[in-house]
Amino acid sequence: MEEAQPRQPIMALSEQEARRISAGEVVERPVNVVKELVENALDAGATQVTVELEDGGRQLIRVTDNGHGIPASELPLAVLPHHTSKIRSLDDVFGLSSLGFRGEALASIAAVSRLRIASHHADDELGTALSLDPAGLSSTEPVNLQGGTEVEVRELFHNTPARLKFLRSRQSESAQVGRMLVSYAIAWPEVRWELLSAGRSLLSTDGSGDRRQVLSDLIEPGFRHELHELDYEFPPSAVHGLISDPTYHRNNRSRQWFFINRRPVTNRLLYKAVDDAMREFLSSGKYPAGAFFLELPPEEIDVNVHPMKLEVSFSQPQAVYTLLSTAVRRGMNRAAGERQGSLRSGLSSVVRQLDAGMPGRPVDSIERRRPNLSLADAARQYAEVSVDASVTPARLEPEDDFAFVPPPIDVIPERRVQLAQDDADAGFADAPQLSLVGQVGNSYLVLNSGERLYVVDQHAAHERILFEKIYEAVDPARASAITRQSLLFPMVVSLDDTESEDMQPLLEALRRVGFNAEAGAGGSLVISEVPQFLRNRINPALMADALEEFSSRGISDLLEDRIKELAASISCRAAIKARMRLTESEQLALLRLLLESWSSLSCPHGRPTIIEIGSSELEKMFLR
Repeated sequence: MEEAQPRQPIMALSEQEARRISAGEVVERPVNVVKELVENALDAGATQVTVELEDGGRQLIRVTDNGHGIPASELPLAVLPHHTSKIRSLDDVFGLSSLGFRGEALASIAAVSRLRIASHHADDELGTALSLDPAGLSSTEPVNLQGGTEVEVRELFHNTPARLKFLRSRQSESAQVGRMLVSYAIAWPEVRWELLSAGRSLLSTDGSGDRRQVLSDLIEPGFRHELHELDYEFPPSAVHGLISDPTYHRNNRSRQWFFINRRPVTNRLLYKAVDDAMREFLSSGKYPAGAFFLELPPEEIDVNVHPMKLEVSFSQPQAVYTLLSTAVRRGMNRAAGERQGSLRSGLSSVVRQLDAGMPGRPVDSIERRRPNLSLADAARQYAEVSVDASVTPARLEPEDDFAFVPPPIDVIPERRVQLAQDDADAGFADAPQLSLVGQVGNSYLVLNSGERLYVVDQHAAHERILFEKIYEAVDPARASAITRQSLLFPMVVSLDDTESEDMQPLLEALRRVGFNAEAGAGGSLVISEVPQFLRNRINPALMADALEEFSSRGISDLLEDRIKELAASISCRAAIKARMRLTESEQLALLRLLLESWSSLSCPHGRPTIIEIGSSELEKMFLR
């Protein structure tokens, strides 16, 4: 056993050592240096910022801007610890409008490098250059600089070799700087940005102020997918930004940027808000690209929780979550409504054509057929088929099982497309004229517009239809209007221990989506009433699966979100399945119901209900 080290007396660290140690809280690698200097440039009103690196920032970091500069008399003060022009007291931090505020950055950088600052303020005849070494020695000299500031950081960490060895390769350190600068280029598109590494340009923007173009260029070269506007205000807060169409997604969040009052930030709450809002538009594990700008009262956020100012905390996190998720959901619903307007018109033409070809012929409901099953099979497969032959091609009565009832007001897209028999003739001049080709693989309905093919996933489409019928019960104003069917024999669903512990929110969620249920013996659930349109589509096995998912996923603590998840689970299990052959009239019934859907482009789990294949895509497949 090693002997204990002899006790050392308590002593004060030298000022130089204290500065080197504290510098590590602000400066870990070159990207931290660049971030601090870039924020100083933006606070100085710069419209052009150039960053140059040598050896990934080890040998040289040079940041040049055309901001208002630092007066010669204040330049020696700028490099002293806790000297700043941004705040005068702690209270100022909570009303902060600038990016920098602590007055630590330049002092910390000077402690671990050889620093030179040249600046020219409009009030001075000449510019002034200040040079410092890690020992704190400094010198000044006049320089011929035409406005702005140039900061050179040489030999970073040369006096702290332990920190130097943790730096990565030149390419990796340069890439980190590039990723950081991208976020500032998106937030300040009116600034001309340039990043040079060993003389090679890694990033360049024109400072035109066109954020959409900047974001498109930075998401990936040749990005051609649509970006949708986010514009939602809930005074005194607001959300603005751009988000990619669901046709573009990634397997990670590397193309998502978040800003609070234009400050780039990372925060799990913001990630979750976007993920939850996009659940209806993208399947699990897929993420949109986008830039999300939140405008919040400065007193509602704390940017002083991390030495590098990368993280923020909120005084009302739930309000921030709701603000962002609502903005994303509304923006995507608005975009979906605009896009599906022409598709609705095309579907209308298909329905009318099929109606005309089958005058007076009753339409087989997609609910109609039920194969011969044993009782055991029925318990497992009952949800796949059912019967209702009351739908006719010329008429969908309000009291019919699948009659459309508008969704709750807070769910309806702001510019919801109005359904009318003459949609194709009124308001959709560019609507595709579709014709039904038929069913492929007993799973997909194929429609042709001449230039494009449209493929409908029958399961996803029916899932969307059922989801809307179930979820409309969430609106208290409409819940009483939902027709419920009393069961002759109550349905008993066995729950495991975890689900039993979740009984109260489970009962409330079921009640909100049109069921009447109560706790039974032994932790079971007894359902006595179900929504009428589901009377032939649910059974104990289906409900057990849906309730298990409700209890196990735990996606949100908000009851409203969990209710939505329950509605999605039930609709998924109750919808017609793939590999189920549909007659032409059943296909018509499905298209008619999809036409009446208020968000027909995706199922509630984010999978598309309709995809488009253009002639150019077909030509690529055939190597033309």
